[in-house]
Amino acid sequence: MSRTAALVILLLSGCGYRIEGRAVPGGFGTVTWVDADDQRLQQRGMPGVRVQLVRDPDRMRREVIAESTSAADGSFTLDTRSFGVGWMDERWEIVASGPGVSAATRTELPMDASQRRLLIELGRGGHSPGSPREANQNLYDEAARWDPSIQRKPASP
Repeated sequence: MSRTAALVILLLSGCGYRIEGRAVPGGFGTVTWVDADDQRLQQRGMPGVRVQLVRDPDRMRREVIAESTSAADGSFTLDTRSFGVGWMDERWEIVASGPGVSAATRTELPMDASQRRLLIELGRGGHSPGSPREANQNLYDEAARWDPSIQRKPASP
């Protein structure tokens, strides 16, 4: 392996990726990338909103790679050191939920998130564009939800 290739792999594998954002009340349950100086980020925030970054949401065993809970002012930070985040051509799902509110979107991540923010507008009820399956739920449990003839496996002794 050449020195250049080794250096690139070393740099990319050690890099972290950070998403900063704010959860605010209102709207119809939307998750939007905005510029860091967007005025909507100044709105009153919502504390206690759980925000998840889900890699490849169409996979059977999709993976939550970062999770955060919004602070008293609604701000949150998602940090990950997972390989390829932000520069590989991948689809992501961002899911936010709190008491009686939710929002979700499928998106590509910006290569440089330092000048962008995630604005999550939470309305009552909300929606998720993804599958109703929980991020770490296995295929057997998902199938059992949709087919009543499938019975839950007994727990192993």
